[in-house]
Amino acid sequence: MDNNLSSASSALSRNRLDRISSEAPLCHCSRRTKKTKSWTDENPGRRFYRCQIHGFLAWADVDEASGWQKLSLLEAQGGSQCTTVGPQALEEKAEEIRGLQVELLRASDIEKMLRQIMVLSWGGFIAVTAIIVTTLRT
Repeated sequence: MDNNLSSASSALSRNRLDRISSEAPLCHCSRRTKKTKSWTDENPGRRFYRCQIHGFLAWADVDEASGWQKLSLLEAQGGSQCTTVGPQALEEKAEEIRGLQVELLRASDIEKMLRQIMVLSWGGFIAVTAIIVTTLRT
């Protein structure tokens, strides 16, 4: 029974050590680091520990991304990256949006006018049909 107790105790202490060792290491400034993902061309998707003040501390994984994995990660990064745009390009886009808004208002007005014509023409068709039917009955 003592063997079972001691093996359970050693397993418990191993679990605690694993948990402690899997925690983020301390920086030389004694602050806890945070696990972050790298998106550089050299190390896409690789996790590392980063101090909020001093930056990179150590790699969290041992293996580097290579081959198709690196290419896939770089492609994924490129699809989600934002591009910076200058003020002139923003002004051009704003002008384009204003032009599209004006065009949308015109199209809306034309649609409204066409609906009115459609309602009036159906009303006229019904009135003429009613007159013809009434005239033929008499």
